[in-house]
Amino acid sequence: MKMALAALVALSASAQTDRPYPLERITVEGNHHYTAAQIISVSGLKIGQPVSKADFDAARDRLVASGVFENVGCSFAPAKDAKGYDGVIEVSEVQAFLPLRFEDLPVADDQLTAFLKQKDPFFGPSIASTKQILERYMAWINEFLAGHDFHDKVVARVVSENHPPDLEILVRPVTPRPSVAQVKFTNTGDIPATQLVKAFYSIAVGSIYTERQFRILLDSNIRPLYEVRGCLAVKFPKITTTPATDVKGLVVTVDIDQGAVYKIGKIDYEGASSMSRAQLAKIAKLTEGEPVNMEVAKTAQANIEKALRRLGYLQIKSELKRKMRDETKTVDFTFEFDPGPQYSMGELSIVGLDIETEPPIRKMWGLLEGKPFNPDYPKRFLDRIKEDGVFENLKNTRFENKVDDAKLKVDVTLYFNK
Repeated sequence: MKMALAALVALSASAQTDRPYPLERITVEGNHHYTAAQIISVSGLKIGQPVSKADFDAARDRLVASGVFENVGCSFAPAKDAKGYDGVIEVSEVQAFLPLRFEDLPVADDQLTAFLKQKDPFFGPSIASTKQILERYMAWINEFLAGHDFHDKVVARVVSENHPPDLEILVRPVTPRPSVAQVKFTNTGDIPATQLVKAFYSIAVGSIYTERQFRILLDSNIRPLYEVRGCLAVKFPKITTTPATDVKGLVVTVDIDQGAVYKIGKIDYEGASSMSRAQLAKIAKLTEGEPVNMEVAKTAQANIEKALRRLGYLQIKSELKRKMRDETKTVDFTFEFDPGPQYSMGELSIVGLDIETEPPIRKMWGLLEGKPFNPDYPKRFLDRIKEDGVFENLKNTRFENKVDDAKLKVDVTLYFNK
């Protein structure tokens, strides 16, 4: 026991005199994005090697130079067996990590990825977006591309071009992106190519071209034209570009695979318990076995929402989910509703009528206090007053709803101008 204690005292003293002893263990603290193995590798420290304070200082300098840490601390102390040192690396990582994307470069993405993994042990699906790191990556990529006889300058910028608009690091040549001069469609199936060009012309022509953005435009504007015909699996397998001959820009040719026509499979309704399935089906007007028309399905969703609002569910939300079954070429629809609270009719106030003309109007008003509030009723009521000619020389009418979210009621005021 005395010998072990003496060894520990001697080892503690050696830490002060910078005498090397074997490194027995390394612990990493404060890391979240990077693994302990990555950090230890970059530090240069290795288990079993003789180390001193100078080695830990050098490890710290290496980690600081990587540019991915805001703070780095390295410390060491005698190990429990008094035969070596235990080291601790404490890091504080930079906060901003963003995905890296390549565009318009003459080599495949996986080639660049493999190269960057060799250059940067911290390389991963997302990298630190500091100025130091971006400049380092630009230098590496320009070096790599020069070896492939590509000498245009490449820049790395933080951009927001996704949907949803998330930030990313875009690496591309400094030259401006080309614009779309003309669009062509091939293998268009049931829809004439001229119809697609007409629908897409004003949207695409003149826009800056990137394949990613162009595909987003196709999904937003061309895909719906096929989905109303039941072609839910439509694809755009190939997009090619060539320089336009008559104007500056690109001719973009889109090859289409419309796929099979899907039919309606099972239809479910969830969350609309205030209405029976038969009532919901009657409103939806969807029939199992019919070809899918997504516009009709979305109209069914909107009509059911309207029906539930007329029952007092003023804050209703809904979602139309679809499950495609490729083996049967059918689509199961699920209408999911979150009705929210039900509002009732509150007080009715009438402005502009006298003591003789107001009572008949109150008697005609059919939406009784405490009953579910129908937001369509006030306008429909006033329209009927006009159509029936209840008042002569009636100039105009209007109504005002006052919603009380705390009491879940709606007070209505009718205004008459005679």
